[in-house]
Amino acid sequence: MSFYECMKLALSSLRGNKLRSALTLLGIVIGIASVISMMSIGEGGKRLITTELAGLGSNLIFVQPDYGTDTVSKGRFEPLTYKDAQAMRKGCPALSTVSVTRMGMVTIKYGRERYNINATFTDEGLASTQEAGLKEGRFFSEFDVRTQRQVAVIGGELENKLFGNEPAIGGKIKINGQSFIIIGVMKEQGRTMFGENPQDMSVHIPISHAKRMTGSDDVAYISCEAHDAKQVKAAMDQIKAILRQQHGKDSSFNVMSSASILETTETITRIFTVILGGIGGISLFVGGIGVMNIMLVSVTERTREVGIRKAVGAKKGDILRQFLFEAIALCLVGGSMGIVFGWIGAALVAKVAKWPTYVSLFSIIIAFASASFAGVAFGVYPAYKAANLDPIEALRYE
Repeated sequence: MSFYECMKLALSSLRGNKLRSALTLLGIVIGIASVISMMSIGEGGKRLITTELAGLGSNLIFVQPDYGTDTVSKGRFEPLTYKDAQAMRKGCPALSTVSVTRMGMVTIKYGRERYNINATFTDEGLASTQEAGLKEGRFFSEFDVRTQRQVAVIGGELENKLFGNEPAIGGKIKINGQSFIIIGVMKEQGRTMFGENPQDMSVHIPISHAKRMTGSDDVAYISCEAHDAKQVKAAMDQIKAILRQQHGKDSSFNVMSSASILETTETITRIFTVILGGIGGISLFVGGIGVMNIMLVSVTERTREVGIRKAVGAKKGDILRQFLFEAIALCLVGGSMGIVFGWIGAALVAKVAKWPTYVSLFSIIIAFASASFAGVAFGVYPAYKAANLDPIEALRYE
């Protein structure tokens, strides 16, 4: 039989048992829809993260303490300090900007309003890296940090909650009981894939206040920016040299470029997508077992039909193709429906959970290939069993 005849006969058989075919299709539909939905969730998250990291630029460098288990357990963990950042400014000619960051919780009070929020202790380097994020006012200057001026830059949502329609610049707020003057307001960042952006309800304070407010002047990390992407390697070498001078040759710190972070993140998200696709594949496997079960029932029910076909000259290959194509047709129809439902499911996840999704051509190809493979894998045994029926016994079957 030709390919056309095999497919026509297979589809005719499926139409002849509508309810049974529909129930069998359900397993394949759920399996393929799961694969599409899971892969779209993983791909959407990957694209969002990589886009945000790529937006940072290719010439950024991040320095942080080595928090590895071995380092901490052996007592070799060393914190970064503001002095390290100052040494980098003086001793790293390949760097254009350097800024420090330390996080802590503070209490903000203005009038009757009171909030416990995240504070970012930083320095004048923030002006060059965050200038585009400023809505009004200014960032800290070197003079503000050096003289410990009690000035602050607040997030856009915090401004709305504290001041409403009143001007915030020049206003005084209490931070941990001490009076600070607001010199800048950040633009509202809006929601992220994890919910409200914490930056909108935060405050930036000069790093020179960190020890008094948090008990330590250690910094979480130092952000650096090379003059251009070509000088990143030289800048990283200069930073490592400065850290060895400041902390000794045995000191251990992580110096990472934004490009290496992006590469690592892409690898992690790719693994995450594969894992999610594998979870969806389990549903497809269960649906494939259902196909094999129904095909075995179909072979049993049509034993006499097989005997008649063999009696009039049908060969083993003809019978094998007939039942195999029936299983493949069943899986492909279910796969097509699964792609549609998977697409709808991904859209619902994006809308309800506010999680970005992306249905790629690759995931659709994988879904079709999976459906075809399921049809062959789970249809070959029933087809083989039908092809090897004894024609005389088959004709006598009731």
